[in-house]
Amino acid sequence: MQPTQGPPQSPAPQPPPGQPPARAQAPAGSVAQPGSEELIYYGPAKHGAYAFDYAKWVLASIAAGVLGSLLARISLFQSWPLWVLSFIGIPGMVWTFLRHATTRYKITLRRIEFERGVLSKTVDSLELWRVLDVKYNQSLWDRIMGVARVTVMSTDQSTPELPLYGLPNSRELFERLRDAVQLARHSNRPMELVDGHAVDVMHHH
Repeated sequence: MQPTQGPPQSPAPQPPPGQPPARAQAPAGSVAQPGSEELIYYGPAKHGAYAFDYAKWVLASIAAGVLGSLLARISLFQSWPLWVLSFIGIPGMVWTFLRHATTRYKITLRRIEFERGVLSKTVDSLELWRVLDVKYNQSLWDRIMGVARVTVMSTDQSTPELPLYGLPNSRELFERLRDAVQLARHSNRPMELVDGHAVDVMHHH
């Protein structure tokens, strides 16, 4: 007797030409889902955020002016134009103004963008679903100047802490940002790719 053979098996389906076969991949961390780009704030910080820098250069000019007037009483320096020492702080004040004018914050319900740089431009971006905590702090000096510091702490290795100092309506901004972070963290979950489809890790395993 000849051995009985089973029914012929159909060959496994092959992927279309040029497309690699689908395979499961290890989770690569949280994947940001499409979110709202509703604008919370865009613009620079308040001038009060730079009040200490301005005051520092003003005091430097005053101190240099006083020093110049004292040196002018010495016969050796009487012919020197020591009055120019009174303007020693002007370059610093100009640089502080340029820093303020070229620094911009863009905060939406999805991310924070921090743009700065006088000569060159640098832009840092932080997705809100990476944020771990948001803190609000206002020192006595800040209260006098009418500003506050909102610190954003995240899992982003390049920007573990992002200080938002001197932004207008800082308390309202803190509350809206805190709510936006909670929404972003709940609407974005760890995902993995299986057979070309994103699967929720929390329910797949």
